Amino acid sequence: MRGKTGPCGTPCRAGATLTVLILFALVVAGCAATTTTATTTTRPTSVEVRVASCPIPASDYTGTPSTPGSSPPTLRLASSLAPPEGAQIYGTAFPGSVSYLIAPTGATCQGTWASADGGEIMAAASPSGQTQGVVMWTRAGGAGPETDLACPYIPAVLAVDRAFRGNASLCGHPSEDVVRQIPTGSPNLYAAAVWVPAHVKDPNLAGSGDGTDPTVALFTAQIVPLVPGNATPTALGQMIACTLPPAQRNVCTASLEFFLSTQSEVGASVGSARVAVMGDSISEFLAGR
Repeated sequence: MRGKTGPCGTPCRAGATLTVLILFALVVAGCAATTTTATTTTRPTSVEVRVASCPIPASDYTGTPSTPGSSPPTLRLASSLAPPEGAQIYGTAFPGSVSYLIAPTGATCQGTWASADGGEIMAAASPSGQTQGVVMWTRAGGAGPETDLACPYIPAVLAVDRAFRGNASLCGHPSEDVVRQIPTGSPNLYAAAVWVPAHVKDPNLAGSGDGTDPTVALFTAQIVPLVPGNATPTALGQMIACTLPPAQRNVCTASLEFFLSTQSEVGASVGSARVAVMGDSISEFLAGR
């Protein structure tokens, strides 16, 4: 006996078979999609990295109630800020705070604390040479030095320094320097990236002019506006400078961006979205040198 036929004249059994095949195909496709989804990996948004000690000499504490301390052995930070290959994070425990910088692995690092005026400096000398390395000033110490620090490179700070000291004698830099203003998007907050050719000695930047390696730096500043009780404008300047061979340019770029994002007052004030934009500007500037 023949089976019933559908409207087109084909057996209904054939239609049922086609339906089964379609369902089977959908199940296979679904399994494939499920397998693909299951194997997708998510990159961690933060990482924990080891911190190398950058101690302060015991002599810096002489005559003060403070005692030497140690930075934490590890630090958790955004994965985008992790040191590149060949670099690591160094930490210095200043009285009341801990500062960090990125420098070449195996560097000789030392912190300096000027107890009289609160100056805080970290310097990491590369294993390949004493003129190579990273220097960071988180506090220049005192209203005068903090205003002077960025005045050679940021015009708004130059004007403040001239008003503060009555002249701009401390605000020069070599004409061969290449300076790029980095917009912060906020009033009274400023940043400038600097590139110094290998053969040029910039007296403001230790390590520059060694003849083989360029120096790159980032200066940031917050101008303190005039308010009752503050008749003279000042600026809170900070900086980081990196002198390394061109092959290690990625270490310098990472060092500057880490400083902006985690150590600078300007970075803390403008927020992460603006810091990301500023970081892109710094990377583009350094890549073009």
